[in-house]
Amino acid sequence: MIRINILGSAAGGGLPQWNCACVNCVAARAGKIEQTQSGIAISSDSDDFQNWWLINASPDLPRQIESTTRLQPRYNASRNTPIAGVLLTNSDIDHALGLLLLRQQEKPLVVYSTGETRAALAWLDHTLARFCGIEWRKISSDFQRLNGCIEFRAIDLPHSVAFQFLDEASGRLALVAPAVRKLTRELSEASANSDVILFDGTFWSEDELAAVRPGARSAREMHHLPIRGGSLDFLRLSPARRKIYTHINNTNPILMPGCSERAELEQAGIEIARDGLEIEL
Repeated sequence: MIRINILGSAAGGGLPQWNCACVNCVAARAGKIEQTQSGIAISSDSDDFQNWWLINASPDLPRQIESTTRLQPRYNASRNTPIAGVLLTNSDIDHALGLLLLRQQEKPLVVYSTGETRAALAWLDHTLARFCGIEWRKISSDFQRLNGCIEFRAIDLPHSVAFQFLDEASGRLALVAPAVRKLTRELSEASANSDVILFDGTFWSEDELAAVRPGARSAREMHHLPIRGGSLDFLRLSPARRKIYTHINNTNPILMPGCSERAELEQAGIEIARDGLEIEL
């Protein structure tokens, strides 16, 4: 069995974002909606102490750990953790800054990434060398064992990778793709055979940011495929049992309950991630 815990479901900056007064951030400050920055924990067995892996590590990671009992230290030693390591989809600051917050480990922090991501995060080596250090591991396009009965492989994308996880016991597959600029053939093939898909829901529309910040870059210029005119029809037609948007920007209208954009996704059979959501397959 694969167990997936969504630790955070917002794009960089979280919700509310500290310097933003958009409709969603105002609602978040009023306590109506709230999301921490995107991150996922995955395990093959929730009872195995050393069996949790993080997919990306946001600046909100300490708060997310304190909200997730399974990721907290046990009482059989003064310092311990059930977190075995981290898989990075890319070097974006909201995906990697949380690595610094794991520096109190007693042994090197295990991190899987591409060579490109490792090179971009070389500054982390220097910073963490004074603490636990990093044990970098290479990812592959072929399935490799993570631990327990879980195998995983990387799917190359522009500016990022997606990860597909396989439960050897059941044969079920989960696809995690929080940063997608375009639909590649390999990503489409992985989507077609996955039981669960966690997909990039950063922006609803191509020019969404320009509405709140004139001159802002478009969704694709920021390496994200928008939902409308981009990934919506793709996921609508996917045979996956569950399809879930995550890594949602604070400006995205789908965050607001009752809005027409959210209703459109619900009618298409697509869910919107929320912090604390648990998935089993």
